[in-house]
Amino acid sequence: MAQLSPGFAGVEVVARGISARGPRGCAFDGVSAAIAAGQLGVVTGPSGSGRTSLLLALAGRMRLVAGVLAVGGHRVPEQGRRVRELVAIARAEPAVSLDPELPVRELIRERLLIGGREIDRTAIEAVFELLEFQPPQDIPLGELRPDQQTLLAVALTAAERPGALVLDDVTTGPVWSALRTLTEWGLTVLAATDELPDDLDPETTVVIELAHPADRDQLPTGVAE
Repeated sequence: MAQLSPGFAGVEVVARGISARGPRGCAFDGVSAAIAAGQLGVVTGPSGSGRTSLLLALAGRMRLVAGVLAVGGHRVPEQGRRVRELVAIARAEPAVSLDPELPVRELIRERLLIGGREIDRTAIEAVFELLEFQPPQDIPLGELRPDQQTLLAVALTAAERPGALVLDDVTTGPVWSALRTLTEWGLTVLAATDELPDDLDPETTVVIELAHPADRDQLPTGVAE
């Protein structure tokens, strides 16, 4: 088996009272969490609670209006560019997703072109083996099962060797298993779901529960965007 040695260099993610606004008002409010390097952080809450927005904020892709966020010791917004280099998003629709019309082979080729200096075919094959996942190469992504589509997005992103990987809308057991495997190898993983899996280990997982939008306080109006 190809080796990802010495493993991933996961980063710590620490949020203290962070809040953000979107086009419709409050996206999330007053979130605090400490996710250690190589740990699984799971954002959960009902539809409209701000799960995707929080993931994007933790990845340095959404502006905060309150609170403090540090990733790998780098604070947002002062060192936001470095945070965005450290945190890679596998999927957070509609902002980030793979083209369902492209064959798997083309998606791999595309990632090799744009994925940065850490990624090559050896790294991709190593992650495929690590996750026990070998997707068919010549069919469009959209013809794969939903869990296979997600696993491909995860594998291609992990092969870039980020400090943390972000994945929205996790729903199936094989994907949760893959994410746990990546954390065992040292990668920090931030995932979101509307329903926590039954076998989630509370000793190795940080759960961030978001309230229903009808129940949370609204941020003050007039805050600069």
